[in-house]
Amino acid sequence: MKKLILLAIIALSFMMQAGNLETGLEYIRNNNYEQAEQYLLKALQEENEKERKANAYKYLGVTYLSQKKYDKSEQMFLKAIEYGNKEAYYFLGAIYDAQKKYDKAEQIFLKAIQNGDKKAYYNLGSIYYNQKKYDKAEQIFLKLIQNGDKEAYKYLGALYEEQKKYDKAEQIFLKAIEYGNKEAYYFLGAIYDAQKKYDKAEQMYLKAIQNGDKDALVALGIIYLFQGKYDKAEQIYLKAIQNGDKDAYNNLGEIYYIQNKYDKAEQMYLKAIQNDDTNTNAYYKLGSIYIDQNKYDKAEQMLLKVIQNGHTDAHVYTNLGLVYYAQNKYPNAKKYLKIGAEKGNQTAAEYYNKLIKEGY
Repeated sequence: MKKLILLAIIALSFMMQAGNLETGLEYIRNNNYEQAEQYLLKALQEENEKERKANAYKYLGVTYLSQKKYDKSEQMFLKAIEYGNKEAYYFLGAIYDAQKKYDKAEQIFLKAIQNGDKKAYYNLGSIYYNQKKYDKAEQIFLKLIQNGDKEAYKYLGALYEEQKKYDKAEQIFLKAIEYGNKEAYYFLGAIYDAQKKYDKAEQMYLKAIQNGDKDALVALGIIYLFQGKYDKAEQIYLKAIQNGDKDAYNNLGEIYYIQNKYDKAEQMYLKAIQNDDTNTNAYYKLGSIYIDQNKYDKAEQMLLKVIQNGHTDAHVYTNLGLVYYAQNKYPNAKKYLKIGAEKGNQTAAEYYNKLIKEGY
């Protein structure tokens, strides 16, 4: 399920004059940070006016922040603050937030709020949320709502959802929808989904899909898959793929796999691997398909890939051991079945003990 992520949104204002400062700012807007840095460093050298110099430091900070050069970014924002730029507090807080230095971030965002930066409330709420300080986060979002910020309903609903306070979350998301927040349909669907109210969840996800929410497609497909409505699930994931969701290949493969449509499942899982060669689930399912088809060489390749990608589940080692056993490669079978047995797999233990008794 997707989560609401509160990000530090960089809102950059333009000045009427043209110069290195403005050119650097234009490069930031185009995500050309190397060029932006060059022009902003020139601006620092040429600017004598305090406000413009402060802006040059601030935008340099933004340039470094966008590249995750946090130490350099911090220096620039501190300089901007020194030159009187109050907005730099917000960006400085964003650095500490990104580094999970929550105590520092909290202090700075509180300073930003004192200086009238309303968007810092959201970041402060996010910090409390991430630290599971839910009471403090709730206070922040309630304060925003009291101040007429209707966007905060969505975040307050997510907070209640995280705490499994589903009745409260439902009320808040309904309120968010009432105020025109279309994204809340997805989150309302997720609440019903979590409570296994699948008919209601389906309605909300369909509404979210109508409003262009691609994540709702995946969530709805999972409901259909869980309910055994494979035709509907297939339609949903085919649509998701058309919309550019490459993760949907994995889900579509699952639908075909459950129905023993192995050729189709194989195609989908191979597609999933093409899009992400670390897709452990796709490798594992391909291994299972090849085992069922007695294609042991292919199964071996897939299961070894699962292990190479760091997946250490007992079933992987057990299946690989059984693949070697089926090919009479008993030393390799013994090696992997032993690991599977040590991880608690009963089948692995039975075959491992059998090999021991046979003298391998």
